[in-house]
Amino acid sequence: MTIEGENQEFPMEELSEEQSSHEEVTDKPKKSNWKYIVLGILILLIGTFLWWTRSLPTTPMWVTLPSSPGILIGSENVLSSWKEIRDSEWDESISEALTPGKRKVYQSAVGENSFLHLLMSDYPAICGMYQTEKEGKAIIGVVNLGWKVKLTHNLRFILGKKFILESQVFGDQVLVTSLKRNNHTYGYYFVYNNLLVFTTHQSLAKRSIESIEEGGELTDLSGKSFTEGALFEVWAHPSAVYSLMESYFVEPLVSIKGLGKLLGYQHWVWNKEEKQLRASITTQQKGFSLESVWWMWSGTQSSKELLTVIPKDVTMASQWGLSNKINERRAALKRAGVAPWEVIEQRLKIDIAKDFDSWLGDEAAWVKLLPSQLKGKDGEVMLLKTDNPALASEKLRDLNELIEKQTLERFSELKYRGFAIGYLGIEDLLPRIYGEAFDRIKRPYYTVLGNAVAFSNHPLSLKRLIDAKLDNKTIDIDSRTIPKSAMYFWGQGEALYQDLPLWIDQEGLKLMRNKKTLMGSIVNFEGVLSPRSKFNGASFVTFQYGDEKEAQITLEQLKREQTALDEKKISAYLDEKEMPQQKAFMIAAPKVADDNNMIKFK
Repeated sequence: MTIEGENQEFPMEELSEEQSSHEEVTDKPKKSNWKYIVLGILILLIGTFLWWTRSLPTTPMWVTLPSSPGILIGSENVLSSWKEIRDSEWDESISEALTPGKRKVYQSAVGENSFLHLLMSDYPAICGMYQTEKEGKAIIGVVNLGWKVKLTHNLRFILGKKFILESQVFGDQVLVTSLKRNNHTYGYYFVYNNLLVFTTHQSLAKRSIESIEEGGELTDLSGKSFTEGALFEVWAHPSAVYSLMESYFVEPLVSIKGLGKLLGYQHWVWNKEEKQLRASITTQQKGFSLESVWWMWSGTQSSKELLTVIPKDVTMASQWGLSNKINERRAALKRAGVAPWEVIEQRLKIDIAKDFDSWLGDEAAWVKLLPSQLKGKDGEVMLLKTDNPALASEKLRDLNELIEKQTLERFSELKYRGFAIGYLGIEDLLPRIYGEAFDRIKRPYYTVLGNAVAFSNHPLSLKRLIDAKLDNKTIDIDSRTIPKSAMYFWGQGEALYQDLPLWIDQEGLKLMRNKKTLMGSIVNFEGVLSPRSKFNGASFVTFQYGDEKEAQITLEQLKREQTALDEKKISAYLDEKEMPQQKAFMIAAPKVADDNNMIKFK
């Protein structure tokens, strides 16, 4: 009864539902492990891929570079650098500076091309320029593609649409492919392990392969790596850069060439900072060595007092320190058989130490005044600091009178706004006394401006300095940040472009024609150079971006103000005879006959 009663408390429907529910739970399949299986397969594939990529043979990028490059330019991430420039205010100026073919490549949508982006992204690239005897300038470009080099068969397909491809084997079975179109060869490329190499000349491709197979020729760069985060980097020896450009100069730039010998191998790391392009410079030279062109340069930090007599608006200028050990350096040069000042002492019976070194200070400067009617070197000025202006005036005046007795000089002294301008008819006077760093002054007119002795090839250039000093248009060193330096230089791009014909020949000017927008956009530039490794942190170059049209307007306004001052009614005195300034400077200006009337030395 009890059992029956208990059974009556559970109706048959509930028992049936409970049984059905139990059957459903029992029939549900067990949970699958398919996710773990897929994950395992992915890990296996990734591991296999990583093992494969690491098992591929690799070659350091630097070993592809033959010896003696003029200049090397590289980037840790070529596409990132390209994008950063394209996104900056410099984009249009740089684009205009390129040839049509290079501009098309520069403006191409590389970043939007998934294949090229996959191929080149996050990989370093380097480009080198060489000077060859037979073929002129040759260029090599190298990209480290890593495992993605295996995709370069697609590159052959792409290039084949625009070029005729011809292949030739060099070295140990390296296939070099030429790119030809309309009977013209545009370049060559080859793949070596993880590297893709382009060259402009077949001979350079052959040299590159030889360098690879011999383990590299640039041993100094074999252990180098790119600077993290840099826009791009430059490795060069200034002397090699000079050699690449030398064929375009109107005449040899002896002072620039000599400077290159002193500075040693350079590493420039470029970055973009707001509207500036800035390069931090490291020199590989371990110390300063005596050099006949720049033997007066101290190579150490110097004062900047000379800047107070330099006009604030110039095309370009540089300032550097002079050694306070002139006697020791002259003695060292004499022991090396270099003493060009001695012929002056013998001819004029003077003592360079007493007549020049006695008043000399510890600074020198070179200035290219704003573009004007002055041609060639006539618009350039060299300055020497003096700690004794009265002694400098006395010694130079005595020398002037001595030279007058031996030549047929047309005037003795020109006085303008209280300053005396004299003329020393000795060919190459300054380079013989103080080194060929001063070789820009061939027929020295001179004046003493406070603590500065200024020399120029034309009296009108000295007039510009006098006007700037008296009209308070010189550099204000108290309101302007002047970096400590062994050599400081500065200028403005638009004025420099207009003055290029003074230094660059017609062939070079043709190459620079499309650089006008870029140079005009550099509203100002400045830099610091040091030949001593311990001053590496202080060396730099900066380019400040600005509006090209505004720069042109400003420059034309300055030139009009300069012309107006030249035409202003101011009296001058030529050998104590009063006359309008225009007439006085016209008479005192150099004539062709003056060159034949100078004291010259073989």
